[in-house]
Amino acid sequence: MSRTTNVTSPYCDGLTRRNCLQLGLGALTGAGLTQMLQLRAESGSADARKRSCILVWLDGGPTHYETFDPKPNAPKEVRGEFNPISTAIPGVQFSEKLVRLAKAAGDFSVIRSIRHNQGNHGAG
Repeated sequence: MSRTTNVTSPYCDGLTRRNCLQLGLGALTGAGLTQMLQLRAESGSADARKRSCILVWLDGGPTHYETFDPKPNAPKEVRGEFNPISTAIPGVQFSEKLVRLAKAAGDFSVIRSIRHNQGNHGAG
């Protein structure tokens, strides 16, 4: 019997939905990624585009309001303490603390559509 968390739970030996998804998606990703890389190597494709994904996970870090979604029209109690600045993409604003990222905004994506009702991010 293996434990994936220190959480004591009467169900699934402490395995949360999030842990289950992480384990399942990790396995699927690993299996699919290996096959995809092998096929790409065998095809001899001349596709020189670099492909990458960087996930910035800031546990305890600044909020979205203080970084990538400053909400300049929101009430003062809601929006972050820093002023918004324009980015390389018309109509998109970042915090004034992200000047270099604002200049490079056309080169990456920020996902703002994820939401949940949990105030405790670790709750899953």
